[in-house]
Amino acid sequence: MFFFLPVQEGNPPKKFPLVNVLLIALNSYVFFKTALRPSFDHIIWSWGFIPAHPHLRDVFSSMFLHASLLHLVGNMYFLYVFGDNVEDRLGGFNYLLAYFMAGLGACFLQYMIDPHSTLPLVGASGAISGICALYMVIFPWQKMRLQFFFLIFPIFSIPARAFFVVGIWFLEQYFMATHSDPTLGGVAFWAHVGGFLVGIALSPFLIPSQKIRAS
Repeated sequence: MFFFLPVQEGNPPKKFPLVNVLLIALNSYVFFKTALRPSFDHIIWSWGFIPAHPHLRDVFSSMFLHASLLHLVGNMYFLYVFGDNVEDRLGGFNYLLAYFMAGLGACFLQYMIDPHSTLPLVGASGAISGICALYMVIFPWQKMRLQFFFLIFPIFSIPARAFFVVGIWFLEQYFMATHSDPTLGGVAFWAHVGGFLVGIALSPFLIPSQKIRAS
C-alpha cells in the first residue's frame, strides 16, 4: 500500500486550539465508546446519514462516527495538521461553524449524487475537507512536506506549499468521485468534494481580509 501524508513545517498557532482539541477528543471518545459494543453495526446504521432516509439529526451524528480505527486516525491526523491554524485565524466560534457547515455540505452533495442510497455515511472527513480548504485559502504558501509511505514505512518526502498539497488532495478526491460508483459503498468521495467546496464558499465570509497572509 503506497500513500502520502501532509506534514506541516513551522507555523504554530498563537493561541491554544481549544475547539480543535475538543473535536479530536470527542471524535475519539465516540469511536471507542461505540466500537467496542456488540451493537456497533446497529449504531452505524441508526445514526449514520442515509441519503434514502435523510434526517438532520443524522447529519450531525454521522460526523462523529467512524467505521474503523484506521478511519478515525486518518481523519484526526488531517484535523490535527490543518485545524489548529484555521481555528487560530477564524476564532473558535467561526471555526466550529465552518466545521459543521462543511459537514452539512458533504452530506448534501452525497445525497444529491445518490439520493436513493441506503448505505450509511459516517466520518468527519467531509467537515475536515472544509477545514483543509480554508487552510489553503489562508496559508497558500505555508511550507509543508509530502511524506510518502509504503505500508507503514516512510520512504521519502518532498517539500511543497500548502496550496499544492491541499490542491492535489482535492483533485484526487474529485477524480475518484467522478470515476467510482457511489452505489458500491466504500469511501464517500463526493462528501469530501462537498465539504471542500463549502469551505471555499465560506472563506470570504469567515476570514477577515487582514488575517489572510502568506506564510
